[in-house]
Formats: sequence, structure tokens, C-alpha cells
Amino acid sequence: MESPRLLLTVNNLDVSYPGGIQVLWSISFGIEEGEIVALIGSNGAGKSTAIKTITGSLKPASGEILFSGRPIGMLPSHEIVELGISQIPEGRQLFPFMTVKENLDLGSYPLKARKNREQVREWVYTLFPILKEREYQLVGSMSGGEQQMVAIGRGLMASPKLLLVDELSLGLAPFW
Repeated sequence: MESPRLLLTVNNLDVSYPGGIQVLWSISFGIEEGEIVALIGSNGAGKSTAIKTITGSLKPASGEILFSGRPIGMLPSHEIVELGISQIPEGRQLFPFMTVKENLDLGSYPLKARKNREQVREWVYTLFPILKEREYQLVGSMSGGEQQMVAIGRGLMASPKLLLVDELSLGLAPFW
């Protein structure tokens, strides 16, 4: 039996915001292929900061981030997405005056994802059938839970190897 591969490695990561406010001190963790991992902590503990740093929105002050053994800590966000990391940000950050379909299609930014856009969109619709029914509805007119489904679907449209979700259950109904 083949042992799992380390997909993401974070070693001794220090991260500060502009102005010198340090948020993360020497955090280290690894994520293996196929593994589901949750970062748990109180508000302000640095969970969102860790995700923003892994996806290139913030740069580490020190430490390293490896994706499939490759250093990515100083890469721009668009290159990190092309490598196979997708982020669903806290607060969804959808485009309210665009349709469900248009918002989903924006998630297929990577070249390999654009080639399979229709097939992946149909797969997303099987996960969230309500989105298929509302394909041409403006996202801003949807409930919070429906918008969260669009945000998750948009993240999946990139066909990522690693999906990072900030506030996964935000706005979802308790029965879902």
C-alpha cells in the first residue's frame, strides 16, 4: 500500500500585516493528499491569516510554505491558483450583480480548469441542485446559504488539488 504524500507543508511561518502587526508566530503543519484538516481557534487567532498567506495574498516574514514539495511562499496568487490551490474567502466575495453561472465561471481561471469548465459546472450543479435551478439569477438576490453554495462552487470550478475554505458553514441552513 502506498503511503500518503504531503501536499502542503507549512514550517515555522511568521506573518505580519503592514505596519508590523505580527499575527502568526512559528506555525507549522502538514496536509496529506486526501486529508481533511480544520484550523480551529478563536476570532483573531490567525486562521484567515494562515489561509491568506498560503494563497499568496500575504507574504510570510519568515518560514516556508511548500506545495507538493515546491516553495510557494513568495509566489503571486495567480501562480498559486495555477498550481492547484483554491480559496473560498470569508464573506464569500461574490459579484452580486452577476448570475450564478457567471460567478461560477470566474472560478475556472486556471487554464486546465477552463478546458473542462462545462463538465465541472455540471458536477457543481449535482452537488448543489438549487444552483442549476437559479443559474441565471443574480447572486445578490439569493439567501446567504445559497450564496455560500455559489462561493463553494466557484472554488471547486478551479478543479483544485487543495481547497482552502475560510468560514465553511457561514450562512448555511442547519439541515444542509
